[in-house]
Amino acid sequence: MMISTKGRYALTTLIDIAENSDGRTPVSIKEISERRGISLKYLEQIIALMVKGGFLRSVRGARGGYLFTRPASEIAVGDILNAAEGTLAPVECLMDGKSCEKSATCPTFPLYREIDEAIYSVVNRYHLSDLLKK
Repeated sequence: MMISTKGRYALTTLIDIAENSDGRTPVSIKEISERRGISLKYLEQIIALMVKGGFLRSVRGARGGYLFTRPASEIAVGDILNAAEGTLAPVECLMDGKSCEKSATCPTFPLYREIDEAIYSVVNRYHLSDLLKK
């Protein structure tokens, strides 16, 4: 399993918003783009995934931007990565919590399931607040 640029930028974007917002003042996508060196077009795609995932809400207007829908301490890293990546499953037969019809007789299925459980154990142990500068 490899976390793509999309997943890494999703984490970076949410960290940036957490570090640069007081919770009342929205953070603009342009500011994030300039601070983090992420193209505005690509950042728009990332932000859309984070809004769809329920982590952010948009604020319209001249001083608009994005705010969290809940505290950073309540946002699991695993949830962010799932929203950005679609899944962190190491093999297709474990995607979406389903297993294939051959899983009962597949000699490698227990290995893949254990890898999947290990990945989620780690990423769900951390919350966005754990990644912020202290």
